[in-house]
Amino acid sequence: MKIIKSTCGFCYAGCGILIHVENGKPVKIEGDPDSPVNRGLLCEKALASLEYLYHPGRLQYPLKRKGNRGEGKWQRISWDETLGLISERLRSTKKDSGGAHG
Repeated sequence: MKIIKSTCGFCYAGCGILIHVENGKPVKIEGDPDSPVNRGLLCEKALASLEYLYHPGRLQYPLKRKGNRGEGKWQRISWDETLGLISERLRSTKKDSGGAHG
């Protein structure tokens, strides 16, 4: 078992956490008693962080809507395609809204 000191990223506070890692995977999260921010105490979001991480319904890859909005139809796409779509949408928005540098 290895313990890694870190900070929680669920909100702006940056509470100190101790991540217990076994076989390369987090298995327990607890508050860092040495942290001046939270002195070892954690909120419900931080305490549930492993549930978020390992939940079977958690998205682990990009999805693109297939069909009309609200139909609940999605298709898996690659990360490269996702980044291409995002960059194209940003360029289009900048062009349409008259961005500062055209």
